[in-house]
Amino acid sequence: MQTRPRLAVLVSALTAILTATVLVAGCSSSSKESTEPLPDAATLVADATKTTLAQKSVHLQLSVNGEIKALPIASLTGDLTLTPAVAASGKADIIFLGQKLEGVEFVVLDDTLWGAITPGSWQDFGPAVDIYDVAAILKPDTGLANIVANFSDPKAEGRENVNGVDTVKVTGTVSADAVNKIAPQIGATGPVPATAWIQEEGDHQLIQAKLEPTPGNTVQMTMSDWGKPVTVTKPAV
Repeated sequence: MQTRPRLAVLVSALTAILTATVLVAGCSSSSKESTEPLPDAATLVADATKTTLAQKSVHLQLSVNGEIKALPIASLTGDLTLTPAVAASGKADIIFLGQKLEGVEFVVLDDTLWGAITPGSWQDFGPAVDIYDVAAILKPDTGLANIVANFSDPKAEGRENVNGVDTVKVTGTVSADAVNKIAPQIGATGPVPATAWIQEEGDHQLIQAKLEPTPGNTVQMTMSDWGKPVTVTKPAV
């Protein structure tokens, strides 16, 4: 006759244990409490500038949201390196003769752009800067480091996890000169609203950056594998 009361007690105990387990699992020890003060934005930006300047390679995901007419890239995924030479390779969705072509392979090496609009059929498109020099994104004087170095009025807006990395979201503006160096096609004439997602711990790597040259039209770059060796080979044309 005591089976049911004992069963009820057992079920109640198991329920309490499971509830406690779920509550504990829902809390990540690696995440900061939302009530904890945010780090100083200016310090984060300064640290991110120093860290980015020291980097020699990166994996990049770039996307254009909205319309930037002179920029022939819709999205891009590639690997960039400064050693032994400035170079990049990957695939991109491009706007070519008014049409969107997806998954076009590209290589930038010796300041020259090669592309395979037809898979395996490489063409020399001449100076990369005349179309879009993705390799410039990593150059210290024209790329991401220069963007962060020219970040004005930084404000820490909150914490976000980007691709598994705990970051602080920082907003501000970037000078037109810095924006036009990383992408001359933008043609900025004044300060450009910008957002940077900077690793909160460690050496404060730049994880993501977004530029908004005109309202609603943005270029977003997400970085990973900083410092991982990259090999770029000149294609056979």
